Amino acid sequence: MKKILSILIASFLILIFSGCANNKTTTVPKFTLSQSIWKSIDGGADWQVKNKGEGKANIKEMDILSLAFNPYDKNNIYVGLRSGGILETIDGGETWKFINYTSEKVYGLALSPADGRTLYASGVWQGTGKMFKTQDRGENWTEIYTSPSAGPLIISLAIDPKNSNIIYATTSEKEAIKSTDGGTTWRNILLADEPIIKIVLDSKNSNLIYFLATTGKVLRSKDAGASFEDISGKISGDFFSFSRRGFTSIETDPTRADYVYLAGEAGILMSKDSGENWQEILALNNPENFPIKALAINPKNSSEIVYAMNQATYKSVDGGKTWKTFQFDNKMKANILEYNPAGDGELYLGFTK
Repeated sequence: MKKILSILIASFLILIFSGCANNKTTTVPKFTLSQSIWKSIDGGADWQVKNKGEGKANIKEMDILSLAFNPYDKNNIYVGLRSGGILETIDGGETWKFINYTSEKVYGLALSPADGRTLYASGVWQGTGKMFKTQDRGENWTEIYTSPSAGPLIISLAIDPKNSNIIYATTSEKEAIKSTDGGTTWRNILLADEPIIKIVLDSKNSNLIYFLATTGKVLRSKDAGASFEDISGKISGDFFSFSRRGFTSIETDPTRADYVYLAGEAGILMSKDSGENWQEILALNNPENFPIKALAINPKNSSEIVYAMNQATYKSVDGGKTWKTFQFDNKMKANILEYNPAGDGELYLGFTK
């Protein structure tokens, strides 16, 4: 594979600047391969396509909506598809196979931090949003939640890293729901003004939760969902251009308490005090209005930040002062980007059409 990539890179030795930042940015050559799943073993400096399916099948041009990693086995990863179904790899992405799960779309995946075998999946089943749970890596599934009416989707899932029985989910009907018994029962904890597209928990304090809405509004709970505060105003005051153009991704620092990051069309902001005050780590010259689609922080080194937009990834190893670009010249667009928490600098990138 390395030899093939070397040939491709040499063949397409072109320097291109895409979505350039005000910060110092360098580029690396681009090459053409229209595929859905990519892997980096060096934190995003170089990438390899991982599209081999079971048998002779290839996994390419599939829309990747969700990712889940086994915290105890870096080679065990799950991928949720827009076309339905869940793919699993047990060899670090070298081969993929469909597990025993049927859904029209798989918007959310979450693996229990307790055992690495319990997987939660949210998707659409016959036009209705549902959540399912397996405790044997996909052999058998139990339906644990159904939207009360046809149409609403389960958009985002998150598990408390300190208590795997606590699960949060959001729906397209602007609701946030919570279970404290592993999905057996659920209760509504929030009815927002707009759908919530992502939930993230603070790495050191799981009572501290952030909810990102479709228009970029940010809600914060300091008491595990008992109450909520709209902290968008704390951002718009100093960074009006950022908030006006909206946010599309939110992440918490994997190693530092109270650190939270927001990314969107205008760039990336960071807060060191749970969203009370913000500072700019990246401002984008973005005439084509491509939003940052996904943001990832290295769980072993918080100075290493990678973001994805359109057909490119950008990596900083100095906390956002300088950036290096990797171009993917294909017709698909980056959608989801995550570090493998069990891998040393491993990144996975999923594309959609």
